[in-house]
Amino acid sequence: KQGRSEKVMKYACVSPSLLLSLSVMFYILHESEAALLQVRMPSQQPSLSPLVNTKWKVRLDIGFQPGSWMPKRFPGWAESGARLLLDTDVIFSKEPSQIREGLVGPKDQTYVLQVCGGPSRFVSEKGEQQVTFTSGGWCIQRPTNNIKNAEGSLVKPEGLLRFWLDCSSGAKRRDVEILPSTRIFFTTGVWDDPKSLQAMETEYETVLNQLTTVVDNTRETRGKEEDTNNNNVIEQVMDFRKLVGNAQEFDRLQARKQELERLSPPRAASKAPTNGVQIAPTGSLVIKGNKIPDWLPGSEYLILGTFSTKSLNE
Repeated sequence: KQGRSEKVMKYACVSPSLLLSLSVMFYILHESEAALLQVRMPSQQPSLSPLVNTKWKVRLDIGFQPGSWMPKRFPGWAESGARLLLDTDVIFSKEPSQIREGLVGPKDQTYVLQVCGGPSRFVSEKGEQQVTFTSGGWCIQRPTNNIKNAEGSLVKPEGLLRFWLDCSSGAKRRDVEILPSTRIFFTTGVWDDPKSLQAMETEYETVLNQLTTVVDNTRETRGKEEDTNNNNVIEQVMDFRKLVGNAQEFDRLQARKQELERLSPPRAASKAPTNGVQIAPTGSLVIKGNKIPDWLPGSEYLILGTFSTKSLNE
């Protein structure tokens, strides 16, 4: 028993270094595989989005959000219900980013997000405060399934726009605080194919007109049944088949209408007048909850708040 205990203690002492070695090996294999894929697949580089070189105002609305673990990681955070509102202007440049963030996207598809204009300002209990943001990176991911937007509804945008900014100065209003040098991650929907949007709008109008026609035909058929005492069995069967056909057509058109609504940008989306690119009216903000790299199990992100965008392109 004593010999067995000594062996257990021996392995217990060795296990931390063993875990570190395995982590390093996993990282090397991960990065090597990514490098090989880039060498083997040079033709897979996607074309640049029309979002490139457009300018937008981003408004951060920071505070407690349902489901956020911020108060658990930082006891008392946003307990009062206070909000911290910050504005900053950004340009989605085409300069390749030298930084990789797994949450945002592949490094070879990530570009520099430039901060332009002066510092953000807000008023706290200490008077006017200045907040400094530094440039980050951005990437558009192309979702294949429906996703939940900031309001919890299922949507399927053309692209999932993810980007980050570093809040170098930090900011604090009452019990809502961003620590200095915090990296903030943004996620929202983007529609950057104006021709496809125009085609969807045309189809949507067509579907609405067809739905109206089906409803009118159904009312007409039911009205005939109520107004006349039809004893002709053949006519009754024909009317019944027409009603069934109308119901099937209605279900098909209604399903297509709902699908087009999920694919289309919300009416309140911010639109760039120069090229028609649209960004969803709201998105989510998160920060890293620990220092574990995103390629290792255990990394986490905490919900920081929401944000909105406004086009500054003329």
